[in-house]
Parts: sequence; C-alpha cells; structure tokens
Amino acid sequence: MKKQKLLLLTLLVLSAVVVGVSGCKAWRTISTTATYVSQNDSTKTTETITTKTVEEYQGVKKR
Repeated sequence: MKKQKLLLLTLLVLSAVVVGVSGCKAWRTISTTATYVSQNDSTKTTETITTKTVEEYQGVKKR
C-alpha cells in the first residue's frame, strides 16, 4: 500500500513538472492615448499623454 502511494505521488509530481516545462504563457497589453490641443487667442491648452506597455512571452521547446 505504501509503494502504491509513493508511486502515485511520484507520478503526480512528474506530471506537474512536465506540464510546467512544456507550458506556454503570453501577456501583451499596449495602451496608447495622445491628445494635444493648443490655441493662442483664447489660451486653450489640452494635453493628454497615456502609455502602458506590458509584454512577456514564453515559448515552447520544439521536439
């Protein structure tokens, strides 16, 4: 009975390792906003600059 539990635990750990190694993850978030308005006579000025860049890639090893 102990050998079966040990074998099952070993198989579960190995399965988790295989899935973790061969897994793939990817993130990509790109947000860009630009607004610029300028007016000289009535002094109207509007400025908006917003940028956010998050990129992370992890590929899968070819077999």
